[in-house]
Amino acid sequence: MSNNVLQATIFACTEIDFPIVKKLIAEFCLDDNDLRSDQFLVAKFEGKIVGFGRLRQYPACTELCSLGVIENERLKGVGRQLTLALIEKATLPLYLVAIIPDFFTKFGFTEITDFPSEIGVKLKYCIESLSVPETYVVMKLI
Repeated sequence: MSNNVLQATIFACTEIDFPIVKKLIAEFCLDDNDLRSDQFLVAKFEGKIVGFGRLRQYPACTELCSLGVIENERLKGVGRQLTLALIEKATLPLYLVAIIPDFFTKFGFTEITDFPSEIGVKLKYCIESLSVPETYVVMKLI
């Protein structure tokens, strides 16, 4: 294993962690709709939050969203650890809206054009409210 890999520990988000997660979501310009602490997992290293991600449950599916890693800990495997933990916890079918599809392809997600209406609403929100230079795509865990 590379020395550049950070062995974070994944926990359920607590009420104490939640304000930090919300602050990071705002800093990273991620989806901040309907945030609840029980939706999140956090990655911690030496007692500090280094990453987070959430699962939003809809009637027809689950969405993996609001995945973020603090900048100085990126490219050290934290996003991978969180994604695997979220996939393990998720109820299928599992979707996401992404600007970095190559990252999620490694976990079995594939780009799709036919998806539940809730995910269509999310895609529209991202395009209209979370402006980025990249193109948003919808992916499903296959």
